Amino acid sequence: MSSTASGSTSNVDGRPAYGPLPRRAEDVTAEWLSTALQSQGRDVVVESVQHRSLGEGVGMMSGLEMLELTYARGDGPRSMVLKFPATNDANRAVALAFDIYRREVLFYRDVAALTPAATPEVYFAEIEGKENFILLLEDMSHYRLGDQIEGCGGADAELCMVELGELHASFWNDVDRPALEFMPYLYPSHHADALQQGAGIGWDPMLAVFGAVVPDHVRAIKDRYLAAVPRMQQWMTSPPLTVAHGDFRMDNLFFGTAPGDAPVAALDWQGVLREKAVADLAYFLSGSLPVEERRAHERDLIAKWHETLVHGGVSDYSGEQAWEDYRRAILYVWTIVVVIAGTLDPSNERGREWMTHMVDRAVTAIDDLDLFALLSEFE
Repeated sequence: MSSTASGSTSNVDGRPAYGPLPRRAEDVTAEWLSTALQSQGRDVVVESVQHRSLGEGVGMMSGLEMLELTYARGDGPRSMVLKFPATNDANRAVALAFDIYRREVLFYRDVAALTPAATPEVYFAEIEGKENFILLLEDMSHYRLGDQIEGCGGADAELCMVELGELHASFWNDVDRPALEFMPYLYPSHHADALQQGAGIGWDPMLAVFGAVVPDHVRAIKDRYLAAVPRMQQWMTSPPLTVAHGDFRMDNLFFGTAPGDAPVAALDWQGVLREKAVADLAYFLSGSLPVEERRAHERDLIAKWHETLVHGGVSDYSGEQAWEDYRRAILYVWTIVVVIAGTLDPSNERGREWMTHMVDRAVTAIDDLDLFALLSEFE
């Protein structure tokens, strides 16, 4: 866990030893895997590789396959996860607009080891340009994968609060280090611009597909809400700042099942940002917890996260401030919900179902906490 790939070796002419990155999953052959793993210092020759899809609707912004390997020489991982650009044109276009492929590769390669938060071991992480990338990651299939549709129960949510607290404390008010230069601040940035544009473009398509779970008073606030997005983004980028995962939800979480496993590990670091930590809490609790679980436990869960921050050395941030920031962050997270539900392709059944739950849970959280009453702060 939390290991990063070592620096790549090159040929005498400066070309990477592994050659051009494969552009299709089927081009990840035994021969290419041998050179890729060798470039990371592993003395192995891959004899054969078998590909298996990890399921429709699991990876929205990228393709995911399980690789089963045998070796002619040396001993390496017998299985690993291959991650590569999305084959769906609409989803890939969104990925490029947010530059998420480069962000994830550089996070795994340069940042993951800087925090005690658990991430999969990285066997290979490279990108060419903005679009063509390959990640080879630890097979964590013996872990229990979270389910966005089923949602997160209270005990698992508490584990997640500790995980997020450890991540956030590692970078609390310390986000200007050179290793983080690739990572955008939420505002001003191309990420913020893309979210603003995506929310405006996506609002009506979101209603067309998911309108059954969006009440009339939310529909009516469209213009006020969209006009306030830049001010909300400014607020989300005011101190204290840290590194936020950006897409911390159940489908990206693995829960340990065996001795030695991490209690919970997060994957999919494509949305990593420098912003307020409560962005992760608001997105997770308002989108991944069933409504009754959130209502019953959210104050205690925020307190658990705050306790973990304090244990990690944060001393200038009160529990009450955490709660108030969390409320405002949920209001802002509606922007992300609109972009996801209004611009990504919901054509596969599972993707459509988890988006429906996300929209419904987010709207309910906004209403439960009377968050549209806060909108005037950002106008």
